[in-house]
Amino acid sequence: MSVSRRDFLKTSGALIVSFSAAPLARTLAFVQGPFDTHPSHVDPKKLDSWIAVSADGTVTAYTGKCDFGQGMFTVQTQLVAEELCVPLERVKLIQCDTSVVPDQGTTSGSQSTPTNFNSENLAQAAATAREALINMAASKFGEPADQLTVADSVITGKSGRKITYAELIGSKRFDLPLSITAKRRSPSQWTVLGKPVRALETGALMTGQFEFVHNVRVPGMLHGRVVRPPEVGATVASVEEESIKQIAGLVKVVARNNFVGVVAEKQSQAIQAARQLRVKWNPGPALPAQKTFFESLRKQPAQDSLLVDSRDVVQQLAAAPNVVRATYVYPYQMHG
Repeated sequence: MSVSRRDFLKTSGALIVSFSAAPLARTLAFVQGPFDTHPSHVDPKKLDSWIAVSADGTVTAYTGKCDFGQGMFTVQTQLVAEELCVPLERVKLIQCDTSVVPDQGTTSGSQSTPTNFNSENLAQAAATAREALINMAASKFGEPADQLTVADSVITGKSGRKITYAELIGSKRFDLPLSITAKRRSPSQWTVLGKPVRALETGALMTGQFEFVHNVRVPGMLHGRVVRPPEVGATVASVEEESIKQIAGLVKVVARNNFVGVVAEKQSQAIQAARQLRVKWNPGPALPAQKTFFESLRKQPAQDSLLVDSRDVVQQLAAAPNVVRATYVYPYQMHG
């Protein structure tokens, strides 16, 4: 049974959910907010920014979304293998190297998998590459592209002729834009996606070869720590740099307006310096009383912003046989 939104509202009343979070709403209305991208030297509209095929047939894929333990590295590698019809072990995924990967915004908010599995980005790039390779083979064979089949990086014509991806384009550029019409493989065709595979990074994790970001070491590297204020809105009154001059490895105390931090040769030294640095803080504005907290929230500057506007809410409410109005209050939590 199919029921339209309009029929639902007519027969069962109207449900209106209203909130006022103007800054967030305005951001979401126009861009992705914290997930938004920025101009980059890597053009996300070009296929070569996402996919490369080497002379030995290995496929290198590029993504701006990082695996922090969510398992994304494995599933994105599966995605590329599936869309390009290549064995999983022949796909090399480069993630978050800003010199070569497209800017895909931040890795947060559970947005990375939908970003790369939707109708754009990594999935569409792999589908575009597959179709481009099939068209190349069709031109060489003199056969219609829709009569060719592809499996394990090998394209086979109806005549029985075969050619590999490496033979078609190995180490050369596609020089093509991403195709918005490139057809994705359907779940019924999947041979790699949706199948259980061992996490690709497990071996490196188990043997200590995986380098976590906080273990990265480069020549001349220093370590920093931020000195946090004791309360929200506190401002710096004074910083006594002399209070930590005895700490070995201390390089610098950084005080800029109300930001205070320390720089040292070793992480342990930076931690020690940040803990011992004497900073006098001016108190911030008093927090609202818990008892009247929600009333104080409502008094904050706010502006309603509609992410979706059907333009008939007033009419539907007026025509609805029953209108339920309620306010729901839940504990305020600041994420991060």
